[in-house]
Amino acid sequence: MWRERPSRALLKSSGFRLALRSLALSLGGAILVFLIIHHDADAIWREQNDTAVNAALSDILSDIQEDNQGVAPNVRETIDEGGGLFFADIGPGGTLRAGNFNVAPALLANWHGMQSFERADGLTLPPRVLAVRGVAHRFANGETLLIAANASPLLTLNALVARSFTAVFGTILALGLLNGYFAAHAASRRVDGYATAIEEIMNGDLSRRLTVGRAGDEFDRLATGLNAMLQRLQELMENLRQVTNDISHDLRSPLARLREHLELSRRRFAGAELAAMFDEALAQIDQALDIFTAMLRIAEVEAGARRRKFAALPLSSLLEELAETYEPAFSTAGIALTAQIQPRLLLRGDKELLLQMLANLLDNVMLHADGASIAHITAAQTGGHIDIEISDNGAGIPDSEQARVFQRFVRLDASRHLPGHGLGLSLATAIAALHDGSIALRDNHPGLKAVVSLGNADQGTGA
Repeated sequence: MWRERPSRALLKSSGFRLALRSLALSLGGAILVFLIIHHDADAIWREQNDTAVNAALSDILSDIQEDNQGVAPNVRETIDEGGGLFFADIGPGGTLRAGNFNVAPALLANWHGMQSFERADGLTLPPRVLAVRGVAHRFANGETLLIAANASPLLTLNALVARSFTAVFGTILALGLLNGYFAAHAASRRVDGYATAIEEIMNGDLSRRLTVGRAGDEFDRLATGLNAMLQRLQELMENLRQVTNDISHDLRSPLARLREHLELSRRRFAGAELAAMFDEALAQIDQALDIFTAMLRIAEVEAGARRRKFAALPLSSLLEELAETYEPAFSTAGIALTAQIQPRLLLRGDKELLLQMLANLLDNVMLHADGASIAHITAAQTGGHIDIEISDNGAGIPDSEQARVFQRFVRLDASRHLPGHGLGLSLATAIAALHDGSIALRDNHPGLKAVVSLGNADQGTGA
């Protein structure tokens, strides 16, 4: 059974994807919380700042109207009273007349209404002050009054929120990824255990069961249900095998005794017609016995029990010997048999079954390839599979019949007068499936081509 690399399988696992979705939701929630906190804190500070600045502006404008002393005296008086705000009275020419901070002319031209500026924008501030937020009020004579509050706490707040967000974000991300990894690893380990058990069951060990833990989670419930199903399947298979064996013994034994009786009777009684009748009866019984043998063989192969006999086989040598063995028979049938076998092909499998599968395909060519004069065997490895092709230039099979001939007891009209019982291709298909492979029929233009693809190809050097 093919499996992905552990790291790739882990990343593609549903547990890891679920953990990533949970992580995304957690991060999204953290971002939303930080945005709300930052927005509310910033709004509260701005509201307090703007209220203080606007109140100071209203007081100065009111004082100017009452005492008619001008802007500069009132600015100096307000600064002397304290309050923590910054004031600047700048004349029409850009000269600072009074105040405890100054601004560059370019910044003054761009200051409209309530705004925030940092020292680098062109402010002259005390060392401890990094930014201010305030309002610019312009008088009709070109004079400008600037009132601002220290905005350094806002910058500090922004930096604190950014650091806190980075720390929380990084912690959630790290914990989420670790949680996803461990959750996916735990799930993958259990799934791999199930895959191993299923592989052993497919290889013929019907007594194998999935491991059930103590947690009682969904995996344990799934394993419990599957184990119950496997137990039922094992019982059904054992019943089927027992029924098959019973049929084999109950029918093969009387048929064998009947054959022996007919054989003895043939020797005892004379007469050409009587001998012919005995011969026909013996032939029919032999055919019935062959059918039972083939059916039992197919059942044995499909059960997968023969996988225990798998071994490394030098497939190249086996195919070459098979071609040499069949070459005289093909020559007698008027067919030239050639082979092109890739050297050093290795395959894990059952030698006896593989030879029977290939023999069935070659027998089909000799028996059913009407008008064929050439037959060819090729074998080559592609990745982990070995492809074997047996082709001829005979009459072939219609496309509509190519899938049907693999069914049991199916014989085409053109071959009903020939020996056989319609189980050869069914047995060959079961043997190919046992070796993680398949068989397909294709047009050879002219003729027919049987393509056998077998898995379990060994990497190495074969004979």
